[in-house]
Amino acid sequence: MRESGPYGGLKALRRRLADILAPTWRGLLLLAIAGLTLWYLGFEKLDLVVFAIAILTVSVVLLCSLGVTLTALWLRRRLNAAGVGSRLEAGVPLTTGFRAPAMGRLPLIRLRWEWREPDNVEVRPKEREGELREEVVIGQRCQVARLSRRFLVEDVLGLAQVAWERTDPAPFSVLPNRGGLRAMPPLFAVAGGEVIPHPTAGTPEGDRMEIRPYQPGDSVRNIMWKTYARTRELKVRLPERSLDRARKTIAYLVTGPGDEPAAAAARVTLEKGDLGDEWLFGADGTVDPVDALEPALEAIARSGSLGEDRPTNGLLGFLESASGGGVHCVVFAPARPGPWTQEAMEAARAYPGLISFVLGTDGIARREPRALWHRLLFAEPNDAGTPSEELAGLLRTLASAGSSTLVVDRETGRTYSEAHQQALGAAA
Repeated sequence: MRESGPYGGLKALRRRLADILAPTWRGLLLLAIAGLTLWYLGFEKLDLVVFAIAILTVSVVLLCSLGVTLTALWLRRRLNAAGVGSRLEAGVPLTTGFRAPAMGRLPLIRLRWEWREPDNVEVRPKEREGELREEVVIGQRCQVARLSRRFLVEDVLGLAQVAWERTDPAPFSVLPNRGGLRAMPPLFAVAGGEVIPHPTAGTPEGDRMEIRPYQPGDSVRNIMWKTYARTRELKVRLPERSLDRARKTIAYLVTGPGDEPAAAAARVTLEKGDLGDEWLFGADGTVDPVDALEPALEAIARSGSLGEDRPTNGLLGFLESASGGGVHCVVFAPARPGPWTQEAMEAARAYPGLISFVLGTDGIARREPRALWHRLLFAEPNDAGTPSEELAGLLRTLASAGSSTLVVDRETGRTYSEAHQQALGAAA
């Protein structure tokens, strides 16, 4: 993210001057010490040994600065502007077409570079046949219009360096890594059947046949009091819905912290055709719904480049423009709460149809209780994945709005059913 304001301009100017000036702070410090020593001990005290050492030190710094500057000028003319392709995948090593000299004939000078735009990219140069061939690993999905690299030429002693940036128009998209997700459970939507047993209410509900544990928000009239008196467990009996497979499915991807597994689940669902024959797809950062695979994948990649520009009513706007009624909607979302949670709850309560949430995660971290001495001596472990307490709280929040949830683990490819979710909530 580029800095703005007067302080951002000063920092950019200071960085530009530091890139142009060859001696580093270490080289300037060595020049200052050598100069003072040369003036005080070399000329004033006529110490010839110190005089020779000081002259040698100044010569080394100047020679390193000259060599680095000339090498940088030569490389700026030599480096090519090769692209990286149009469709990439995050988390996978990729060899681009960019090449640079291996600097084998200049053993005291080395070349390094990094990607500035997009960021979150690990550059791994591989030396082959006297050249450095670029290999990168992109951290997350994104959509890029231009590629910016920052090159750095320096000596091995760290006394001098010259840096510059190069920006080339290279539009490409980066899709989320599938991980262990090779297939998704059937996500066909369900809609009201032809038989409506309650014509006055107009809802596709039959007799109260479904029994499940009580959840906050359930009507008190549906509690099975006789079962509670016998087992001391609150159970509710819900009406059976008259269901039929819908001919149209809509799906949406919301962004938030840790949304990369959810984006991978959306990608696998679209590529495998698990939404059925007729579907519409939307994502944060995409204005109009799309109904084809390629534009949908582009929407997934684009949603990773939003940053802090995430829309506040993306899901609500999508439901208004794409549903056309009580169509079932599948929402792909991260498995940890965030700013998207409240917006999704408002959409679920206002939407006349059913909303199902597919929560993507990279594992579930279950933290065991630690002794006091262990907490004092050792730091809190940085477990990968979603903490089980956060996931259980999110599941309860979504269930209070009457929405069904499905948890998928990108790391292992597992799917957590309703029974697994209840066990997770009990453990948390």
